[in-house]
Amino acid sequence: MKIISLNTYSGVVFEPLMKFIVDQAPSTDVFCFQEVTNANRDQEQVGGDPNVNLFTELQKRLPDHEGHFEVMDEHCAVDHKKNCEGPFGVAIFVRKNLKVKNREGFFVYKELNSYDGKDYSTLGMVALSITVDVSGSDVTFGTVHGAAFPAHKLDTPERIVQSQKIIDRMAGKSGEKIVLGDFNLLPEAESVKMFEKAGYKDLIKEFQIKTTRGSHMRTLFPEYEHGKYGFQEFADYTFVTSGIKVESFEVPDVPISDHLPMILKFNLNK
Repeated sequence: MKIISLNTYSGVVFEPLMKFIVDQAPSTDVFCFQEVTNANRDQEQVGGDPNVNLFTELQKRLPDHEGHFEVMDEHCAVDHKKNCEGPFGVAIFVRKNLKVKNREGFFVYKELNSYDGKDYSTLGMVALSITVDVSGSDVTFGTVHGAAFPAHKLDTPERIVQSQKIIDRMAGKSGEKIVLGDFNLLPEAESVKMFEKAGYKDLIKEFQIKTTRGSHMRTLFPEYEHGKYGFQEFADYTFVTSGIKVESFEVPDVPISDHLPMILKFNLNK
């Protein structure tokens, strides 16, 4: 099987992102996305910005996959642009020949509609898990968007709680687990190491990935170089349980977002 995780940057890099999705769709069983808007409105009514209908645009290009959306805020204005206001959250697209046995969304930070409209540190952050039948065995995929603030991406009490919530919720799911997404954490954080202590393999660490943000981040945000924390190379992680036999794992530097896609091919150890 093949799974791709990506923070889509709300579809700002729209055409390259769509081309990447179309190119990858025939060989990909599951897509896990973060920063997905889902207003489902006529683009002409909102200034033609593709961001506002990103979930719909993704579904158009993934006709062989079933889309699942989990909202973190119903009225979030992306980058505080009123014409991009609408439901905001995470999404999983599952190939239709895979039987979905369970679906659950849950908050890892704050709560639904906690965003005050000005300060993104008030935005509730969510995870979505889906369990599918893979040749008679259950596999549960969890896509995560973790708290982005404080921007140092190191441990806080809230981030420790966030990781524990994810670990505890996934422990109750059946079969092997793959937990991945934008955790907004640096590798040295205990909030990352907690997953290894819980029995997961950290594929970013195991495959010695050098960055999950990539060169295009520097093009989109050159001011980061001179900011307080500089160019932070990490935010995204893929954690797998011991029964996942990794065939390959890569994080290609493609200019489709301010994050890079994580691409995992795997089988099950039986």
